This record gives sequence, structure tokens and C-alpha cells, in this order.
Amino acid sequence: MKKSKKLRILALSTIATSFLALPTAEAATYTVQKGDTLSKIAQNHQVTVQDIKSWNKLKNDMIYVAQKLEISKTATNEAGKPSDPSTTKPTTPPKQTTVSHTVVKGDTLSKIAKQYNVTLKDIKEWNGLTTDAIYIGQVLKLSPTATIPEGDKSSGAGTPSKETSKDPSVNGQAIYKKTIEVANTLVGTPYVYGGNTPEGLDCSGFIYYAFNQGGLKIGRDSSEGYFNGNTTQVNNPIAGDLVFFENTYKDGISHMGIYLGNNKFIHSGSDGVEVSDVTNSYWSTKLVGYKRFDAIK
Repeated sequence: MKKSKKLRILALSTIATSFLALPTAEAATYTVQKGDTLSKIAQNHQVTVQDIKSWNKLKNDMIYVAQKLEISKTATNEAGKPSDPSTTKPTTPPKQTTVSHTVVKGDTLSKIAKQYNVTLKDIKEWNGLTTDAIYIGQVLKLSPTATIPEGDKSSGAGTPSKETSKDPSVNGQAIYKKTIEVANTLVGTPYVYGGNTPEGLDCSGFIYYAFNQGGLKIGRDSSEGYFNGNTTQVNNPIAGDLVFFENTYKDGISHMGIYLGNNKFIHSGSDGVEVSDVTNSYWSTKLVGYKRFDAIK
């Protein structure tokens, strides 16, 4: 009798111990991959961006490749209890967060790509860009699933996208022709920082002098200033349009010239005014795109 009682006590003790020993579920983790964003990870794991930020104590949406993120709360034994269907509320799918960036002065695609841990190629594909040219106020998708809200306005320039596929008017083409003639006479002029006369020219000073002599009255500005100023992006550049480059002697828009057609452009480089090729191994990696002064109709 005593032996039977001891066996029952031992059995009950074993069962109780087994329940207590049930492992507490550990929080699921995810390792960030190239191209990931918080919204993409949240959508894939059916949680919200705010949840991930809260669980990982993130102050913003920035993440980096190889970062380990907790993507569920640590489960407790309460999680093991069956839920009462009559009291269970239907879950609402998490609302997808729009991941986008509004271009501000000084931005370049490469700078934005680095900032958000994505590739320049990805941004171009997600936004249907054929060149690296961007403009202040432009809203860029930063994930393949992001959407750009209608009416989203720039926090920078506050102006809509400007681009054209049209050729200039007869008057505009006449200015281009004269400007190119003037530019060709300047070949060999030495490079002088801040120079804007035939005695010496820097890249933007060359633009200022050539166009003013060609009949278009423009003010003196830097390459970045001309890029972000009263100019329009050109989809099909013609001889006379502006061509811009980035990351030459500084980050961002840093050099410019006048397009001559057939991949050639004239500019004031370190060796002075010369004609170069945009497909050159150096210039092709720096090319941003083509623009046109708004005054060229």
C-alpha cells in the first residue's frame, strides 16, 4: 500500500515538473539582408514597423545589412493557453509604411543609396530612372513595395518635376549654335578657379561666359547652383544642353560642361578648356545627366 502511494506521488511530481520545465519560447530574430527596409521586414513577418522599432529600441527607420532584429515579443507560458474563439477579435493586417525620400539640396543618388543601405541601381529601378539625374523636391521610392502618396510635396524646393523631351525653338537653337561657336574658340584657355573670362575659366565660369556671349543672359553660379537652379531635366539631349557630373573634386554635383552631341562635351577641366567624351571610363562613372536652362524655349 505504501509502495503504491509512493509511486502515485512520484508520478504526480514528474508530471508537475514537466509542465514547469516547458521552455519559454524565445523571440524570433531576423538578420537584415541587402535591400531590406523596416516596412518590407514588417510586411513579411506580419507585424508593424512600430512593433519592430519598439522591440529593438530603434529611434528611426535606419537599419543596416547583417543587423539582427527581434521580430516578435518574447513569448511566455500565457501564450500557450488556448484562446476563446468567442472573445478573439479579428486581426487587421498591418498598414504598409511608405518608405520614401524627398530630394534636398546636395543630394545625389549615390549619397541617398548609402544613407539607406540600398544600391544606386535599386533606386533607379524602383523609380524608373534611366540616368542618375535627380532634382530638389523629387520623391524617391526606397523599397520595391513602397508607394508615393498622391500630392506628396517637397520639403525642399516645393516645385514639381521638370523635364522635357522637346527640342528648343528656332531662337533657342540659334543661341545654342552661337554658344557652341564661342565655346570652341575657348579651347586651350587655362583653368583658373573662379575665373569667368578668356584669361582663365573654371567649369561654371566657362558656362557663364559662353552662354552670355551666345545671347543668353545668365548669372554667375556654381555647377551645383546651375543644376538646382532654373534648369529642366532633358530626356533627349541635343548639342548645347548642359551636362552635369558628380563626385569629381567634392561630393555631389561638382562639374559641368556643354554637350556637343555624339557623346562629346566641351568643358573647363583641370587642363583647361577641352573636348571630352562622356563614355570615357572616368566621366561615365561621374555622369549625372543633362539639363537645359529654362530661358531656352
